[in-house]
Amino acid sequence: MRRPQHGFASLTAEAACRALRAAGLPLHPGDLSVERRDDRWAVKLPGDRIAWFPADEQGERALAIERRVLRLLAERCTFATPSLLCESPDGYDVRAIVPGRTDPWGVFAEASKDPVLARRLGRTLGKILAEQHTRITRADVAEWLPERVNWPESSAWIRDRIDDVTDDRSLIAAIDRTLNIYEHVAVDPADRVLIHADLGFHNVVVDPANNNVSGVFDYSGAAWADRHHDFRYLVFCWDEEHVLDAALEVYGASVARPLSLTRIWLYNAVCAFSFLAYRRGVPGEAKWCGRTLAEDLAWTRCALERFERFAATARD
Repeated sequence: MRRPQHGFASLTAEAACRALRAAGLPLHPGDLSVERRDDRWAVKLPGDRIAWFPADEQGERALAIERRVLRLLAERCTFATPSLLCESPDGYDVRAIVPGRTDPWGVFAEASKDPVLARRLGRTLGKILAEQHTRITRADVAEWLPERVNWPESSAWIRDRIDDVTDDRSLIAAIDRTLNIYEHVAVDPADRVLIHADLGFHNVVVDPANNNVSGVFDYSGAAWADRHHDFRYLVFCWDEEHVLDAALEVYGASVARPLSLTRIWLYNAVCAFSFLAYRRGVPGEAKWCGRTLAEDLAWTRCALERFERFAATARD
């Protein structure tokens, strides 16, 4: 099978099988499911395995970076991540997934009603982040790991789209003010660490035996950036933020440098803006990235309220 110089612009189960057989994996098209995910193809294989094929040059580069991150984590950290089983010169790889339950909305619903579960999940995530943020150094990733997060989108991108999603002028003005603050955040070099950048229930595996986090996956957005980004999806606009509070408690016991709740909520809010703007052209009742327009607006308003509350407290 011949492929373009960079990536597989198209990929069928038959083509994936031919490539994987060349790598020593005797599979049949019926064994696979192929799904396009942005700049790559996810190919689910039997036996708790997944293959990732680049769709283009950007995907090839991103997969190569993610493999380096996964190797570092496997060498330095105790928590489970996908393990590399095979790497092809053609840019694809095969990984063993972390076994367990991947059910973000189910875990969210359960944790929202069970503070004990929520705190247990938070404590484990705090321990994971403490390891990840302290056991990899700048020298380990210099020259190859991005130094900025790939989400949220830029302020200009958000501003360009937000008017087409909502006509709430007071909300749009509040978004604009908050984006101005976000644009001027100065990150101390001491706060720059290896971050996952998309850590939340959607990228963790839960052990069905004890309902606790057993591993983390999807380091495609990893960066050497502000560690506060790794806490931005651990807040949920609940009356009591049990997950975040427990994560910060465990993290703080291992990492002497304190975290800013104001900055965590700022980053959460700007991510909410980005998802809201991403809805442009999508019907309000349609689920987009797992939420309806009403749900995205509720997240945005709550995150704004929490950010403004913590910012006011920090000034007092």
